[in-house]
Amino acid sequence: MNQASEAASPPARWLRRLATGGFLLSLAAGMLVPVYSDEIGWRFQERAWVDGGLDVMFSDICGPNTIARAPWFMMPVRMFSALANQALADPLFVRVAGVACALLWAALLWLLTVRLERDPARRSLLQALSFGLLGIGVLPYLLIWSRPEQPIILTMTLMILLAFATTSAADQRVLAWLKASAIVLLAGIAISYHLKGVLYAPVALVCLAVCAKGRATLVPRLAGIAVLLALSASAAHYWVGRFQCPADPILAAKLGSENIAAVFAGGSTPIDLLLKFAEGAHPWNYIWLTIPDNIPMSDWLPPELFPPATLPAIGLALTVLWIAVALVAMGALALYLLRNRINGFAEPRLLLALAILGCITVWGASQINRNVYEAAHVLPLLVIFVLMCFTLPLDGANWRERALPVLVKAVVPLALLSQAIVLGSTVVPLARAAQTPGYLAAQPFSVSIAGYGGVRRDIARAMALSGIPRDRRLNRLMIDDLTYFATQRSRLPLHRLGVIDIWNGSIEDPVRYLISRDSDGVVVGCHYLPANMRQAAARSGPICALSRAGLARLAFALPK
Repeated sequence: MNQASEAASPPARWLRRLATGGFLLSLAAGMLVPVYSDEIGWRFQERAWVDGGLDVMFSDICGPNTIARAPWFMMPVRMFSALANQALADPLFVRVAGVACALLWAALLWLLTVRLERDPARRSLLQALSFGLLGIGVLPYLLIWSRPEQPIILTMTLMILLAFATTSAADQRVLAWLKASAIVLLAGIAISYHLKGVLYAPVALVCLAVCAKGRATLVPRLAGIAVLLALSASAAHYWVGRFQCPADPILAAKLGSENIAAVFAGGSTPIDLLLKFAEGAHPWNYIWLTIPDNIPMSDWLPPELFPPATLPAIGLALTVLWIAVALVAMGALALYLLRNRINGFAEPRLLLALAILGCITVWGASQINRNVYEAAHVLPLLVIFVLMCFTLPLDGANWRERALPVLVKAVVPLALLSQAIVLGSTVVPLARAAQTPGYLAAQPFSVSIAGYGGVRRDIARAMALSGIPRDRRLNRLMIDDLTYFATQRSRLPLHRLGVIDIWNGSIEDPVRYLISRDSDGVVVGCHYLPANMRQAAARSGPICALSRAGLARLAFALPK
């Protein structure tokens, strides 16, 4: 029995139970987190199955890229999204879906540790380490966001599990075809959801390369690689176009400020570029995003929840432990390469670890503005990277075996303390928000999961009072995050963020813009509307509605 096993048996099992239980409890508490704007925004923007093959953005002022025809292979994902969203048109179901996906990923990670590590005691330590790291800070709450990061980490983990799956089947070539087909299908799902899926395509390519052995399986593996390269090239072209804005310089500059492309466009020197790359390349940037914050990004949590005295300590401990774990993992990776040199590349764990680390580094280097949800794909995959490095076959690497139980005994208590602070600070205010239907005054970019039936009645009444027809499919209706669920069957809707708020670019007159787009009207929260539109609108509860005729009357009253 190795040193990790000797140090681990009963204590390791208890540490694993504590770490896993605390993490799962935090995910379950995430059920109370209000639905953030982006969770609805991505459903809004991937509507090709509803809108005749076209994906939309918040408005169409960027030019042809903002109403784009999705590639054919993305249509099954668009169909699934459309059917699920229309069948489960309620913020509550968005949150249920997010929590369910997070729990499913936790189960897949557990299975992956079982696949990678045969020794039960050492496996317990790795599970405790993994779920302990994932349970620190607000990361559990970020993992339940129903955004594209969820299908990406789910598909990546499934692909890695497939790559390590073994069987006694007689016909290895048939099995290789099945595994390669499944990996290509999973990768196709990932690249259909977001540009990040294209970023992680190298992980899928490695999975294809190592999913089978022998010359008899070479053809299915090479065929899978060729198909995936073609799909990824098409998806990259599509997604890069979606994030450009050639027709509106204001929005083009705003979009460009999100990533390294803005630095190139600004004519920076090579030294500036290198510094920007180096600043973003390391994963610590994403670790810091999980530190509890009393002024959270866009108020995705209510402000001023956490005891200020605890935040620096949690932040320091969280950063030190993540870095310590990552450095031990990288040390094991480097030692394995030094010992085995070129022969080491026959080890699937090494190839996958390098692919994951490379993808994380490239994504980090490309980012200027890092939003908190970026941690929800980088850190889960960093945990998988750690698992790959800690399970590399390194005989005689006693320092790694001694480090593992020490790290676990430091990580798990911090995770439990962090969970006590985060849950203790957030559960009551979040439960209060979960009992308040509709818009949340303290969280202007979030909506409650409660009582959408009453909100839906207000929407229907406001639309009826305004004269918006209900007997046909509506065109270019302006909506918001809350009203979208009741109006999502409209054709090519326009989001209020793209017409009257953050992403409206050069739109100065929303009324005339909507008329120019042949809009059937407006159905949004009254507090979002400019004064003239709000005064002219029909109202029911917090919902205001303006019909096509109402927009025309407003336009006639406006100065030329």
